[in-house]
Amino acid sequence: MKLPPLNALRVFVVAAEHLSFTRAAAALSLTQGAISRHVQTLEEYYGATLFTRQARGLALTAEGEALVKPAREAFQLLNEASEALRLRQSDLRVRMPPTPAMRWVLPNLADFQARHPEYTLHLLTQLIHNKPFNRAEYDLAVVGLSSPEAAADLRLECICREKLIPVCSPSLLAGKHPLHVPDDLRHHTLLHPWRDQNTWKRWLTLAGVSGVNPESGVTFDALEYALHAAVAGMGVTLAQASMVTQDLDSGRLVIPFDTVLETEWAYYLVYPHELAELPKVRAFRDWLVHTVANSEEASWLARQGY
Repeated sequence: MKLPPLNALRVFVVAAEHLSFTRAAAALSLTQGAISRHVQTLEEYYGATLFTRQARGLALTAEGEALVKPAREAFQLLNEASEALRLRQSDLRVRMPPTPAMRWVLPNLADFQARHPEYTLHLLTQLIHNKPFNRAEYDLAVVGLSSPEAAADLRLECICREKLIPVCSPSLLAGKHPLHVPDDLRHHTLLHPWRDQNTWKRWLTLAGVSGVNPESGVTFDALEYALHAAVAGMGVTLAQASMVTQDLDSGRLVIPFDTVLETEWAYYLVYPHELAELPKVRAFRDWLVHTVANSEEASWLARQGY
């Protein structure tokens, strides 16, 4: 495929818009002579005259009229594609479950923007990870997995292993049935953050509690809902330590007992190998790892009364 001289074609389009070599020269920061030479080059390429001179300036010939519209549209399409590619490099698209998005990213979003003003973060939330990685929709994904399977084209990086602690409203500590020891949970509603999970059973066993039915209580679809119920004083929930920092700092929630249940579950950052060295991917990866580590450390300090 042989293309016409593109610089000359671009000059022709601008000259056709202004119907003046003088105004086209000003618009393109060229001399009038340069505009004339570009147009002459294009006329020689097509073997046709593109402009005629009239008393009030230039006019397009029939050949010029036939060329200007498709040429203008072609440059417009090229400009749109170029802008889309430029934006793609500055747009950072991340998919993650709602709770990590609300607990890790949103409270610290201003910090990310201050550190990386060159990127625009687009957060896509999805409750269940049941799709293969979609490069067309996002650059990175945060997924919760209990037994990750390696993929040849993807990098899986563990950013946070699940460490579950009990949390509740401070009102429960001083209520009718205070929470002094784990056995006191028999007087309170167990809030289950996830369906089909046995985490309360495992925690109660670890804490040496035998008089509490681990199946009783209220079950939710996500940790976020259980945390809202706990803040409202509805009962005691298990929560990942790194996700309750804000609630502990504000006093909305407290940690009644020190027992920590470490599970096989973990959150992984997933992205294609070919994107690993992309600046925006490295920036988000480093920031998220740092943010999660700080959140987990803050929860431990709160647990110890600092």
